[in-house]
Amino acid sequence: MRSWALLLGGLLVWAAHFFSAYAFASIFPGTDLARWLTLAATAAALLADAAILWLALLSRAAADELDRWWARVSAGGAALSFVAVAWQAFPAII
Repeated sequence: MRSWALLLGGLLVWAAHFFSAYAFASIFPGTDLARWLTLAATAAALLADAAILWLALLSRAAADELDRWWARVSAGGAALSFVAVAWQAFPAII
């Protein structure tokens, strides 16, 4: 179960951040509150992605080749999510 959580963790963080940012922008359109809530969600998502990436990198030392493959794919998903979350938050910053 842990390997599935690592494998899909980055993508789940990305999806949660997308939906929360969209909800904030829809509920509080054009307000500073929406920007601050989006920035708070972004900070939480980036921390979650960093934690997933850290766990994936620690798992790369596994003895089994399949476990090392899962760790590499998990790290790639977390890195992709990290970039996507930062990119989605960019309009809220400006």
